[in-house]
Amino acid sequence: MWQFEVKHDREDEFEQLYGVEGEWTAMNRLSRSYLGSSFLRDQSRTSRYIVIEYWSEMLVYEQHRAYRSDAIVSLEQRSRELVESVEPMGVFSALDVPDRFGPTWSQRKSS
Repeated sequence: MWQFEVKHDREDEFEQLYGVEGEWTAMNRLSRSYLGSSFLRDQSRTSRYIVIEYWSEMLVYEQHRAYRSDAIVSLEQRSRELVESVEPMGVFSALDVPDRFGPTWSQRKSS
């Protein structure tokens, strides 16, 4: 889970990079452990975003980061050009998660 403060007038580019059709999400979809993301924009401060990624296995997540390190470095560099600051908010475990069926959030196509 991360909080981003996006540079003025760079919000659209940031949303394209991290959104459901963005390159960051597309790269994560390559891992069997990636379940999807929540991509949130603050309604009162439109330059502030929260990105929450859902992974079924941390070991596979770490392997994914190691295996895709070149792509991750490249995308993180692009992200740094768009943001004032990024703050990692922690790694959380889900409790009492209901069963879900159907495509993960990251596999939904935008309308």
